[in-house]
Amino acid sequence: MKRASNSYRLQLIKEVATRQQRLQSGDPMANHIQKLIDSEPECEKSIERNHRFSGCHFDENAGGWVSDQWGLK
Repeated sequence: MKRASNSYRLQLIKEVATRQQRLQSGDPMANHIQKLIDSEPECEKSIERNHRFSGCHFDENAGGWVSDQWGLK
């Protein structure tokens, strides 16, 4: 396994320390915010699974988002 850079390891340590500080603070709002940060929203999973957004769809062959109104010729 490749060793992580020093800056990456320091960033991980900072994130863990900040999370622990929020959880141990006893502040209900800080706890709620930390739970929101840690949880994965269902809507993001749905969008990724669906590949549809506001009248467009994601087409890897085209290299990005394409209008649903465009047809193949």
